[in-house]
Amino acid sequence: MARRATLEDFRARLDLIDRDIYPLLAKESEFFGFRVNGHKSNSKEVLKLLKKEGFEPIETEIKNAFLLPFNQRKLITKTSVYTENLIYIQSLSSIFSALELGVKSSDWVLDLAAAPGGKSLIFSETAQKVSSVEPDKSRFFAMKRNFKKMGAKNIQTYNKDGRFVYKATPEWFDRVFLDAPCSSESHIDIKKGITWWSTRRIYKFAKLQKELIISAFESLKSGGVMIYATCTFAPEENEAVVDFLLKKYSNATVVPIEHNLKSVKSGICKWQDEEYSDEVKNSLRFLPTDGFSGFFMAKIAKN
Repeated sequence: MARRATLEDFRARLDLIDRDIYPLLAKESEFFGFRVNGHKSNSKEVLKLLKKEGFEPIETEIKNAFLLPFNQRKLITKTSVYTENLIYIQSLSSIFSALELGVKSSDWVLDLAAAPGGKSLIFSETAQKVSSVEPDKSRFFAMKRNFKKMGAKNIQTYNKDGRFVYKATPEWFDRVFLDAPCSSESHIDIKKGITWWSTRRIYKFAKLQKELIISAFESLKSGGVMIYATCTFAPEENEAVVDFLLKKYSNATVVPIEHNLKSVKSGICKWQDEEYSDEVKNSLRFLPTDGFSGFFMAKIAKN
């Protein structure tokens, strides 16, 4: 029987990846992020309403995204701004990555592992239409309810396994977003210790992610752009998956991302005995701080 992983195992692994991660993951969150729901309101109106109720949102470098002290997270859910769905509580990492897809008004966007739907909602504010795929039935129906209450009317929903979507939709989409199922290391509560994490779990998800990234890339039109993302730190699930795509498809390129964000580092090109393409440096690793959650993203063009 395999030995159960410990918090010390987890920390040792994170320290090999980046020594800045664990101290930030163990630290209490100071802020949470939210964005304005463009289907129902605008930043000017929302800020006015929140200030009336005693809140002082902090502007960020990200369009229509704001921060508040973490101890106000429950308070804001009791406001009319929240109950009337004028805002959506969301990590700044997710908001930034969704906006970086660069959706245009004529675009048809595929969100390949979409639940709970926060990124699809961002795409739907600009895109002509969005197709949101989610394999898990309970998450799928929760996502549909989410879209309805937020006022999005241009999202099509599909309860399908994303690994096989490309077979029915070869090169259909102008933009594709894949926030892949992962080992979710950024969501581990250090205070509670290690419960479900293991390296075996990492390898299991890496296999699934490679199948999903193929489906995403095959579904993307030539000349289109996709984003691959996870909420984990493991290189096997991040840079290695992007490197796998680059080796499989000569027409795939990792696009550099311009930003002024402080809590972001470049992708790594070497992990243990593996070396990845230099292009992988163009991917981004988000540290869990200042309203950002631990996150990875790579912007990929199909030439």
